[in-house]
Amino acid sequence: MGCATGTIKYSLFLFNALWAILGIVVIVFGGLGLGAMPEKYAIAIMILGGVILLISMFGCFGAIRESSRMLWTYVTLLLVLLVLIVVVILFNTRDTFKRYAMQTVEDHWQQELTRPGSMDLLQKTYSCCGRYGAGDYFTIGHRNDTVPSSCCRSNNCVNPLNVYNEGCLSSVEKAFADEAATTRYCEWGLLGFDLIILALAIILAIHYSNRRRRYNY
Repeated sequence: MGCATGTIKYSLFLFNALWAILGIVVIVFGGLGLGAMPEKYAIAIMILGGVILLISMFGCFGAIRESSRMLWTYVTLLLVLLVLIVVVILFNTRDTFKRYAMQTVEDHWQQELTRPGSMDLLQKTYSCCGRYGAGDYFTIGHRNDTVPSSCCRSNNCVNPLNVYNEGCLSSVEKAFADEAATTRYCEWGLLGFDLIILALAIILAIHYSNRRRRYNY
């Protein structure tokens, strides 16, 4: 049992080190996402990253110190996280970021009507032009029926072939086409990872609890 326990112990430590790295990555992702996604989602993602990081610390210290109490606390936290992940899988609305990005295009186009240049960043990012296409700028009479330089490859509109013909709504929709599937894979990946380290933690916690009980006799 000693060899098996040692293997489980260091496996749990390794998994929690990866868990901690994941937590940091999630926090950074949420921070970078402020302004690029709904604020409540960015905050929720950062909180999730913080929770993952906190839980991983309990797992690392519990395994290294061989503390049954800390490991049982860790198991409880993992169970809470497991429930939260299941709730997210069941009730999370799909295409959240795509809808937000498309609404951003709509908002920036309305701003473009009064403040020319409001669409520049979106058009450079998604290689698109206007809301539905380059013709939108002709419709609103943009600078003698021309398109802004952000509508063209390398900002060079001298050659008509450089103009992006696709509208930004269509480009954004294509860019986020795989969002639902990617989100689902991430959710199930988190769930599977949680279950693996939960099983290891329970085995280790039971072992240390039994060992402690034997020492007390």
